Amino acid sequence: MIIRVCMGSACLMKGSPEVSKRLVELVTEHGLSRFTTIKGSHCMGPCSDGVVVDIDEKTFTNISVHNIDDFFKKEILQRE
Repeated sequence: MIIRVCMGSACLMKGSPEVSKRLVELVTEHGLSRFTTIKGSHCMGPCSDGVVVDIDEKTFTNISVHNIDDFFKKEILQRE
């Protein structure tokens, strides 16, 4: 699984480094490191919609440190 986190300027201001860090922690905690790659990406588009995360080419918006754990459970753990 490839997870891309937008690191464009708007997403940086909205917390993408913290989102990315938490994703790494969650992937490690759940033993998914061998099967998951997390990458930073240049601007991914919908800048006004919060941090943008892409999982295997499917785009999600409005991701933040406040909802990243729920997002991980719903969108990543459900795939395994």
